[in-house]
Amino acid sequence: MLNIKRVMVTGASGKLGGPMCEALLAEGYHVIAADRRLPVGVDGVEEVQLDVADDAAVEEVVSRSDAVIHLASCKEDREAVIKVSARGTFNLLDAAMRTKTPKRVILASGDAVNGIYFNEQPVPITESMPMVAYPGYYAFSKVVEETMFQQYYHQAGVPAVVLRMSWIQSEDDILTHLTVAGESFGVPVWSELMSESQRSRFAAGGDAAVALRHPDGAPIRRHIVAVEDCVQAFLLALKREGVEGETFMIAMNDPFNYVEAAKYAAHRLGIDTLELVDPVGKDFCVDTTKARYRLGFQPKYDIYGLIDKAVEFRSSGTQRRARSGYKG
Repeated sequence: MLNIKRVMVTGASGKLGGPMCEALLAEGYHVIAADRRLPVGVDGVEEVQLDVADDAAVEEVVSRSDAVIHLASCKEDREAVIKVSARGTFNLLDAAMRTKTPKRVILASGDAVNGIYFNEQPVPITESMPMVAYPGYYAFSKVVEETMFQQYYHQAGVPAVVLRMSWIQSEDDILTHLTVAGESFGVPVWSELMSESQRSRFAAGGDAAVALRHPDGAPIRRHIVAVEDCVQAFLLALKREGVEGETFMIAMNDPFNYVEAAKYAAHRLGIDTLELVDPVGKDFCVDTTKARYRLGFQPKYDIYGLIDKAVEFRSSGTQRRARSGYKG
């Protein structure tokens, strides 16, 4: 039995950080919420202002933590790639090695390391496939972080686990992505795929859900995951023995189809659908078999449940949680 009682969470004010801290508290853990920017905004946590590039400060917190959940990320910030992703991850792993206090160190990685959407994916993506990331600092940083986690496990026995997650959807994110009104969320950017007349039409107001297709007319398919299901995976990874050194793909059970999703979202929102063609995007499917078998991971949300949850969130009038860093 791991007997974990105190959990350090880096990047605790991000999109995943708040729900993670709340869930850990509900499970009875003492949560050390570490972040250098926004207040975490979760009652009951021990808030620590921490720059993960500060090795002495990192070691002090790691030395009193039974587990570390590493959420801090550079996203698309060029200056943070070395400071946060390289130096910060090194500091955490090295402190875990030297103090020997954490019984589990878990990385929040992403399927960006597999080049999803930009690279051809003829078969479902598994943990054993090479990391061939798509362009950008975020995807590059995750390759760096995963490599360090693997090597600190193999070389020093640090009890490291990697959760490689699909694009995380929280609150009404999925509706913000699927519809054209307001600020664009995620890739692709709808206005870049529209004709001049379509851009003029929606610049004047109105909304539509995007039925995205390949140039041959086939619907585009992609994998995502609900924030609640990500949290479930982390809680399982804190408890499951014998998974040190392992990587797990975390996603919905099945990829979603943009045409079907747009039809459902349009129905729920009372808006039209808009047919757009993406000449770049590639279909991809994430294989979660290992996470389901080894961790007991059971995703609760499919695309329809995620849309329903997002509609309910908007209807409730609840304010969106403040998020630090990159908006995605």
